[in-house]
Amino acid sequence: MPQNSESQGPMYAMLLFIIAVQLLALALLPSMQAGDARVFEDPQSTANPFVYVVLILIFTALLLLALKFKKGWMVSGFIIISVAASVYYVFLAFVSPVLALVPTLAVMLLLRYYPEWYVIDIFGILVCAGISALFGISMTTLPVLILLVVLAVYDAISVYKTRHMVSLAEGVIGAKAPLLFVVPRSKGYSFRKDQIAFSEEKTARRGAYFLGLGDAIIPTILVISANAYLQAPSILGINLPAIGAMLGTCAGFLALLQTSRDRPQAGLPFLNSGAILGFLLFSLAAGVPPI
Repeated sequence: MPQNSESQGPMYAMLLFIIAVQLLALALLPSMQAGDARVFEDPQSTANPFVYVVLILIFTALLLLALKFKKGWMVSGFIIISVAASVYYVFLAFVSPVLALVPTLAVMLLLRYYPEWYVIDIFGILVCAGISALFGISMTTLPVLILLVVLAVYDAISVYKTRHMVSLAEGVIGAKAPLLFVVPRSKGYSFRKDQIAFSEEKTARRGAYFLGLGDAIIPTILVISANAYLQAPSILGINLPAIGAMLGTCAGFLALLQTSRDRPQAGLPFLNSGAILGFLLFSLAAGVPPI
């Protein structure tokens, strides 16, 4: 794989997106803890990750079904509403419910009428941070570790075997739905006008690189869970196991960069593995049990 500055720049931009998501999610953590915001009643239950996976499967199936019947507007509308709800929850951590409605409505209008790549990316960071923080405080580290392993396997199967995640990505691009980070390969790129399919990669030059929001969300859940539930030495409010998960995520992303870019790659096997290894190593270094 050629390693040139043109191809490396967008990749490092994606890494910065992931780091931004993790830092913002950590910033949201105190407010969510104060409000006792949780998805699951029992954060220690090992059934929680499987409930999460079932929700993902249902969400994916509904989107694929809508795409199959050429209902792209349904896909876009459903996702925009979901994104707006997540953004509302993020702003709710800082302002009153009434004030939080203002940026939320702005998000919906921008995503509906001007879904350009930088708009998608900005709100992608907000959404990923909100979802990561919410699920991170909803599960202790053991359920989260199970979640990361299961989703890493699922991601590999859905990209390399069944390829339904590739079909979903193509549909998301066609519907201009905000489920991907988009980083242009050159100036003048417009996500609104991009119609390229991943199956055409060998014969057409993509105008941008894409990274699923889930690739930022899932490893960040471990970062948040570690910081919320483990008693360990910390630096600037981030404990060592959480720092290890963050550094491990970065290492996993750098490993992902060594794979071929001529076809779609499953990100979670690399990112989750790195996050888990970093988390375990820094837990050991801190002298605290990881679960």
